[in-house]
Amino acid sequence: MQKQSEIQQEHRAYTTATAPNEKDLMHLKSSQNRKRISRLTTYQLWKGGIDRLLAFLVLMVLSPVMVLIAFGIRLDSPGSPLLRQERIGKDGRKFVLYKFRSMYINHDDTKYKLYLQDYIQRNASGQLSENGEDIYELIKDPRVTRFGGLLRKTNLDELPQFINILKGDMSLVGPRPDIPFAVSMYQDRHWKRFQATPGLTGLWQVTERKKVTFEEMVHLDLEYIKKQSLLLDIKIMLLTVRTILKGDGS
Repeated sequence: MQKQSEIQQEHRAYTTATAPNEKDLMHLKSSQNRKRISRLTTYQLWKGGIDRLLAFLVLMVLSPVMVLIAFGIRLDSPGSPLLRQERIGKDGRKFVLYKFRSMYINHDDTKYKLYLQDYIQRNASGQLSENGEDIYELIKDPRVTRFGGLLRKTNLDELPQFINILKGDMSLVGPRPDIPFAVSMYQDRHWKRFQATPGLTGLWQVTERKKVTFEEMVHLDLEYIKKQSLLLDIKIMLLTVRTILKGDGS
């Protein structure tokens, strides 16, 4: 009995001596946080440089194509070929997003706003109603011009956003920037998707986005923010090329 008691005392003494105390745990956690912040900072610096370089090259190479697209828009319908739209970006900051105009000017957004309310507040899935009806007229959208339909199908309407990337408002990969009307319906947890610079493409865009609910979209954005890395960005960009080649405007 005495020997057993001595063994137990020695075990307790050893456990006490080797167990990390609260100060050690705090130091370890602080060290891990510093490493994580350092990795994130390095990643963001590299990403920002790569974003601007690729955006500059794309704008230089595709500038003749963009001029032809602008000319086609003017021939198809009256109005400026370039759409300037207010969006919400990183940390809730507003900026002007550029796109090629694919809709008639002075179009009615009433049904689209009803769709956004259904999508965000009721977490609806897809662009059709529960009965499979195009009640919001998003499949056969009367707001979209003939040439605009082609631009949307090929994603060429997004090309001017490389200007936003060059300016630093956007990145090649990240959560999509949303319009103020949609953001006004966000709950607190949804604002976390603005912790990263908005992107031209992202995890949501390459995941059958027409079938993704709003909550699923936010979840995918937060997953990207949690795991963001150059390797993940490259993977998403490659998947984006595959999505564009499908030619369904996804």
